Amino acid sequence: MIVTGKELLSKAKAGKYAVPALNVDNLESVIGVLRAAEETGKSIIVQTIPRTLDYGGVGTYSAMIRALYGGGADICIHLDHGGSEEICRKCIEKGYTSVMIDGSALPFEENVKLTARVADIAHAAGVSVEGELGTIGGKEQTEGKISYTDPKQAREFAMRTGVDSLAVGVGTAHGVYKGVPHIAVDRIYEIAALTDVPLVLHGASGLSDEVIRNCIAAGITKINFATQLRQAFTEGLRRALAKAPEAFDPKAYLPEAIEYVKNAAVGIINLCCGM
Repeated sequence: MIVTGKELLSKAKAGKYAVPALNVDNLESVIGVLRAAEETGKSIIVQTIPRTLDYGGVGTYSAMIRALYGGGADICIHLDHGGSEEICRKCIEKGYTSVMIDGSALPFEENVKLTARVADIAHAAGVSVEGELGTIGGKEQTEGKISYTDPKQAREFAMRTGVDSLAVGVGTAHGVYKGVPHIAVDRIYEIAALTDVPLVLHGASGLSDEVIRNCIAAGITKINFATQLRQAFTEGLRRALAKAPEAFDPKAYLPEAIEYVKNAAVGIINLCCGM
């Protein structure tokens, strides 16, 4: 079934594993991640960022996912890094079952008010909500220094906003890491000790398997992957075109890109689910 993020993350928290949240950009990446879920039999979150929605249309990706989903493992359709109440409303109207409202660049009180408003709207529609406290490097639409999430503020934020999950700043970054990142796993333990809300790790592409396992053990319940899947798609496409440089029918060379995305997603799913 297509379910809310809250349903998936509640099970993951109880089972002490993480649900992989896989960013998609086009038809081929949607096909690839859904095939990975079917092959593994594991639940996933399929998500898009606002820039992707600007590129392809707010309703396009939800429609594709719903049309291609063949049943089996439960999945969730999620907006990643929604920057406004408006984009969250639009995604809810178009069939998303989970939205993230990212007010992390705002002062604490403004972040609380914005997140609580979106949570009220989403919950009234039967949709789950992810908030963010602290910042994550290389963010899609914001600039600024990384700040780690304060555990006591995280508890207050979760209580006052009613979010179903909370993205935390612990040293991760979006995009490609330059050098070896230092992830404050101890901070995850501290936050998890003070709140029962499932915690979310952004910017996981490029982290070692060991770090990811340590983060899950510390209390992370949802892990976002985007760059790794985009790299896989591009590598598959390059290899296909190199083997058949005269090809001009996308249906002839895009299947290899789909296969690369699927294989990358299978590896991510198995890592997050402890296989």
